[in-house]
Formats: sequence, C-alpha cells, structure tokens
Amino acid sequence: SAASDVYKRQAMLLLPVFVSDYGLKGIWMAAFHSVSAFCNAGFDILGTADNAFPSLTGYSGNILINVVIMLLIITGGIGFLTWDDIYRNKMNFKRYRMQSKIILMTTVCLIIFPAVFFFACDLKNLPAGERLLAAMFQSVTTRTAGFNTIDISEMSEASKAVMILLMLIGGSPGSTAGGLSLIHISEPTRLLSISY
Repeated sequence: SAASDVYKRQAMLLLPVFVSDYGLKGIWMAAFHSVSAFCNAGFDILGTADNAFPSLTGYSGNILINVVIMLLIITGGIGFLTWDDIYRNKMNFKRYRMQSKIILMTTVCLIIFPAVFFFACDLKNLPAGERLLAAMFQSVTTRTAGFNTIDISEMSEASKAVMILLMLIGGSPGSTAGGLSLIHISEPTRLLSISY
C-alpha cells in the first residue's frame, strides 16, 4: 500500500543513523520508529536501564532524524482523504475538498504558531539552530505523536499549557492521529469569522 511505501522509504533514511548507533539492531530501530511516527503512536524503544524513557532526546541535534520523524508524523496525521486530494489534484489547491483545505491550513498554523511560541519562551539553553529544530519538533509531535527531543519537565508552564491544548486538538479525521480533530476545532473558528 501507499502508506507502507511511505514509512519504508523513511525507514531507509533513518537506517544509517540507527545502524551507526546500534549496529544491526539499528535496522529494527529504524523500521520501528518510522512506523511509530507514521501511525502517530509515539512509541520508542530507545530506553535503557539507566534511562527508561528517553524518547528521541539523544537526537535533538540530528537534523535527519528530526525532519524524517516530523514528516512521518505530518504524513500520518493529515488523513488519507487529504492525501487523496494531493495525489489527484497535485498543487491545484482550489480543487481540493473543503475538508482537505481546512486540514492543510490548520495544520500549517498549528505547526508554525506553537513552534514560534516554544522558540521564544523556552529552549534558550540550546544553540539557535538546535533551538529552532527542537521548537519545530515539539510543535509537530505534541499534537498527535508524543515523541520528544527535549526534556519536557524543563519547559515553562505556559509551554506545557500550549502542549496540552495541542494534544487535545490532535490530528485530522481519517488519519492515524487521535484527539478532537482539526475539523472540530477549526470549524467554530471559521463560523465565527464568517459572522463577524
């Protein structure tokens, strides 16, 4: 299926990093984490006896791991009907279903605005590039997947509140993500903007 092709390709991108760090076990790690990210599950198998729940904190500065995992989360989280629109209509946004338009616009907003917030309010101990990467990663993963590349307990209360809100919103209908869904959150906002 197309979904399995997506995470197979992405697993191949994760492979060099995980094989370098874990040897042959890295093949399983790459496959597992690509499926977990696409399915918005957020499960990781990187724990050790000394650190049982590290998630992806060891890769906070690794651009490849961060970008691949973010792309998989977004791919799984926007829904199969939206991907059908993208496949059939390519970049002709006007031909997309209304649901797909709302999902894509809301997804962009729910990635950019929280990332800017996290960058401005937290993560100040990181170098600028790693800070931007961590802010983007937390913005993407918090809504649906649950991975993390930073220590969540060290984030401000305001950032934790934003993260709770993002978790409540979740992903899109017909996707691998949970939550209330983007449509349920964005529709009242759209109706309010029409009435005023």
